[in-house]
Amino acid sequence: MKYQHIYHAGNFADVAKHVALLYCLDALKRKDAGFFALDTHAGRGLYRLQAPEAQKSGEAERGVQRLVQSGVEEPALARYLTAIGAAHRTRLAHYPGSPALIGAALRPQDRALFVELLPAEARAAEREAAGVGRVRTEIGDGFAALRAHLPPIEHRGLVLIDPPYENVDEMKTVLREFADAHRRWPSGIFLIWYPILSAVQRRSVHARFDALRIPKILSADLAIHADETTLGLAGSGLMIVNPPYGADEYLLTAYEAIHRCLSPSGAGYVEVARLTPERMAQ
Repeated sequence: MKYQHIYHAGNFADVAKHVALLYCLDALKRKDAGFFALDTHAGRGLYRLQAPEAQKSGEAERGVQRLVQSGVEEPALARYLTAIGAAHRTRLAHYPGSPALIGAALRPQDRALFVELLPAEARAAEREAAGVGRVRTEIGDGFAALRAHLPPIEHRGLVLIDPPYENVDEMKTVLREFADAHRRWPSGIFLIWYPILSAVQRRSVHARFDALRIPKILSADLAIHADETTLGLAGSGLMIVNPPYGADEYLLTAYEAIHRCLSPSGAGYVEVARLTPERMAQ
């Protein structure tokens, strides 16, 4: 495994993914009962944006740093900007990974498990992602964790599935493992991230999720480059299963604001839509 997220921390895909993650966490906190959060490919808790790797890629500069320095005042992004420690038009020194964001959102009655394959990254997550609730970190296979820890005793919560997609058809594994997890925990909120590389690839991802015949799937796609090319990452995609009330409108507003800041030329698009509208009532 060669993937190191430090090269990509704070890029536009992180921004899109974490805006949605925080909305789902806050929705779970509308009820007093505790919840369980599982991050299957956690990475570390905090990324130093002045690290040589981050500076080499420049992705944070074109992502979260540009967003913060734009002075964006969209209310839908206020929660996210507070969570990442952003000050008005001030550069960030660090960017929190999903374990840090989840850990900071927990209440005493909540519980989280962070799973990471790389020992050094897992130990960093353990050091940096402590929260008010009960937090545990495991070194291992995130897909195996889906089989081992679902359904949770809390009966409510969320799962973030965000693999590096290093293998040619890792999406096949994602679909298989998600479908199995959903069968065992159909009421859980699942957030499944995927890269948008081209229009053809994006349509294929949507079709493969639709073929699972699972109701209540919201697709939330944000592209800041044209997806007709094969130049690399054009956009960030999320499938949100059992999305909380209001997620459709919230993400559309938030993603449009992100798009305006990070794609000033107007390239790319925002599309937030129900993947399976004909089955929503079932």
